[in-house]
Amino acid sequence: MRDYPFTILDVAGILNLKVRRRQPTNMDVDCPFCGHKKGKMNLNFAKNVFRCNYCGESGGMIELYSKVFQISNAQAFAEICEILHDNKKADALPKPIYTPDMEQIPKADSETRHQTYSMLLSQLILSKDHQKNLMERGLDAEQIVKYGYKSTPAFGFHKIVSAIMARECVLEGVPGFYTKKNNTYGINFNKHASGILIPIRSMDRRIEGFQIRLDRPIEDKKYIWFSSSNQFRGTSVGGPVHFIGNPADKTVYVTEGALKADIAHAFCKKTFVALAGVSHYRALEPIFAQLKRNGVVNIVEAYDMDKYTNPHVEKSCMQMMEMANAYEFSVHRLCWDKKYKGIDDWLASRKKRN
Repeated sequence: MRDYPFTILDVAGILNLKVRRRQPTNMDVDCPFCGHKKGKMNLNFAKNVFRCNYCGESGGMIELYSKVFQISNAQAFAEICEILHDNKKADALPKPIYTPDMEQIPKADSETRHQTYSMLLSQLILSKDHQKNLMERGLDAEQIVKYGYKSTPAFGFHKIVSAIMARECVLEGVPGFYTKKNNTYGINFNKHASGILIPIRSMDRRIEGFQIRLDRPIEDKKYIWFSSSNQFRGTSVGGPVHFIGNPADKTVYVTEGALKADIAHAFCKKTFVALAGVSHYRALEPIFAQLKRNGVVNIVEAYDMDKYTNPHVEKSCMQMMEMANAYEFSVHRLCWDKKYKGIDDWLASRKKRN
């Protein structure tokens, strides 16, 4: 067996996997692929392997990293080594593994989160650079305001928290907020992770959480969650599904990325469901159940065109469509010119031609 300069514990630390149970030889964590809580993924310390008992993803410690970021094992190995051993990248060092003794707070109910998040948005602005970026993607000023995009703040965190609390909004259990050592509340923004705050909305348009589209990718990640799962008495956002459009449309499109879905909807007025990542397809189960009750007939797969070149994306595609079939939807695949990766890019190109 090959000797590696790290273990699966190191990889889990880099990925910031939430620990639910820990034993001398293994531990159970929340699965980063299906997003299932309650620690369905098991990490074996002796063999340096993982397996999710819910979605079935499994493999070695390098595959754990490569599958999350959809890269080759060789690239994953190089990146893990660089993160662990390059002291010049101190900000990229693995975070500690957070265990139940960190006193994580259960997520607040949907209405509480929506009220607090709505008040948060009222305290923020959208920078001119971010507005320009969104308009270059095809959104107009009215749509940008309607969808609620804001820029992450670089300072004034205490003032933001105080303003939200002054309106009697609940912070406990709302992802992104946590309790500081002096027993006051903190907000988990990072001035080194600036970007556009993107609301993730439910079928009834309540804000379930936020993604941040980073100005500068971190370890090749363009998006991160606004979460406080790595803070004392914080809360995990849990990877909610984004919905935009009419919940009673006969046809609903499934894609990846809330911003992508918003832009596509703005172009074509169709109804979209957006996953945070293709591997999180199981999060669609309650959505599909509700859509079935609403009378939806067709589910259209509209994932990025790398589904034809990336086996991992294609596998997730097939799994999503199998789930849709199980709910007796009529399932279709959408294909477009492969030089446009996402459906938003393709629709934008059509708008320019017209």
